[in-house]
Amino acid sequence: MRIIAGTHRGKKLVEYYTPTTRPTTDRVKENVFNLLANYVDFHGLRVLDLFAGTGAYGIECLSRGAAFVHFNDLDGAALQVIKKNLGQTWHNYRSTQKDFTAVLSENYDLIFLDPPYDSNFGPSAIDKIKHGLIVFETDREFTHTQIIAARHYGRTWIYLIQK
Repeated sequence: MRIIAGTHRGKKLVEYYTPTTRPTTDRVKENVFNLLANYVDFHGLRVLDLFAGTGAYGIECLSRGAAFVHFNDLDGAALQVIKKNLGQTWHNYRSTQKDFTAVLSENYDLIFLDPPYDSNFGPSAIDKIKHGLIVFETDREFTHTQIIAARHYGRTWIYLIQK
């Protein structure tokens, strides 16, 4: 895994695998950010990386100029990996270890939802989000009235949802 673009392009990221954590491949991440380029300018964005895992999505946003990223994951070991990946490079972030419903009260411009594939956390989080562009990564087809784009890469489905 690496940072694809921005000020830290090419920087390798520490990977982390568990039965419920599967890092997004570079290919999928690159395609997600190519798609997002049609909808957002990363400079100045407030981003939520929910179910953050290694923090790859949020760190990519920081490298591209995001103003702030909130990383959240229930797994304490995952949060340690995120801190290793951030190193001394960035300080405009917050990391929390909370249930996902506890962090959805704030407003963000861009929200990454990459929950465990065998859960219903994604649709539940989408229902609770009131504002922002959502990137939802899942392993199955999904329908929602506010989907603005959808892509399929092998086992992975990516949906952009505008709220």
